Amino acid sequence: MGNEYQPSHGPPPRYTGQLGSNNPSRNQIQGRPEQPPSYQPPAGPPPGWSDKKPSHQNDEYLPPSGPPPGHSSTSSEFQPPPGPPPRHGANEPAPPPYDPWMVVPDSSLLPPPPSFKQDTSPTANADWDDAARGHAWIDRNPLWQPRQHDQQTVTRIAHGDIRLTMPPDTTNVAMYQPGLGRTSVRTNAKCQDTIFLSDIPVFASAQHNPLVTEKSRTTYYELEVKSMGNNVVGSGDAGIAIGLLAPPYPSWRLPGWHRASLGVHGDDGRRYVDDSDGGRDFVSPFRKGDVVGIGMTHNLPTYASGRGKCEVFFTRNGKREGQWDLHEETDRDFEGGDVRGLEGENDILAAVGCFGAVEFEVRFQPAEWRFRP
Repeated sequence: MGNEYQPSHGPPPRYTGQLGSNNPSRNQIQGRPEQPPSYQPPAGPPPGWSDKKPSHQNDEYLPPSGPPPGHSSTSSEFQPPPGPPPRHGANEPAPPPYDPWMVVPDSSLLPPPPSFKQDTSPTANADWDDAARGHAWIDRNPLWQPRQHDQQTVTRIAHGDIRLTMPPDTTNVAMYQPGLGRTSVRTNAKCQDTIFLSDIPVFASAQHNPLVTEKSRTTYYELEVKSMGNNVVGSGDAGIAIGLLAPPYPSWRLPGWHRASLGVHGDDGRRYVDDSDGGRDFVSPFRKGDVVGIGMTHNLPTYASGRGKCEVFFTRNGKREGQWDLHEETDRDFEGGDVRGLEGENDILAAVGCFGAVEFEVRFQPAEWRFRP
């Protein structure tokens, strides 16, 4: 055999003379502990190492320096055309920076959110039986169709020559007319819920509907509160409600409690639109000496909606105090809010309701109003 494969004499460098074994019983046989072989690395850094060599993470993926082969910085193959983009002038203002908060519209330009409907009034509430009778009466009596009024009636409306009327067989009520377009009412503490209606319409659809006249129409009247119960706000012993409605209407129900009617109630300051529950918070309760007014402005319809916008407003002592859109949003579960009859296609009457001991005067002549609509 050739000697080119013969090992050198002696043990390998740094050999300890002890070998490891895969035999688990070897230690017991020889009576000595197993010692693993020693593999000490040589001293010093690996060959070719330099402390001055820069260190890079993942330098094996670094691209080569310089541009790709064949690239020329003077190439104009993909250069953009000179000058500004088309349809852009140097004097045009720069577009605003993109910011999602800057594009939120000014909430002051949005319509106010709908007020929350209440289940009961905080002052006084009608009996459930009276409400049930009212709903049954409404179901049996559909709205009246608008009438063609004679010239005398149209002239009376224009001059405010209107008066209130009381239901037949009404008791505990005194009523008289102190002047043209004025009606005074006084009741005692035994007076139950009662409504007084104008003898002729304050809005005659055939003469005042914007679809007929091609212009807006504002309907308005005022009422002076001379006394209301013990004149303690929130006591609930008496109340006055001012409103508007399309006839017919049950005589023992206040305006705003049934279809085609609206009213602002003085005992709690809430507004009611076909709402026989608790109404919606609106203004403060009426006080002795207040002159309050209720009005509606019917406008021409727009092409977008197909119907005219109608704003209802309330005044106190010559100043507008609140308003709402007749077609305002309502709760999805709210079963009332039927304003059909108030939109301009029907005649509309003035409606004043009361209960308990009250005294008030209604004024239909514009010359006597505190507010100028």
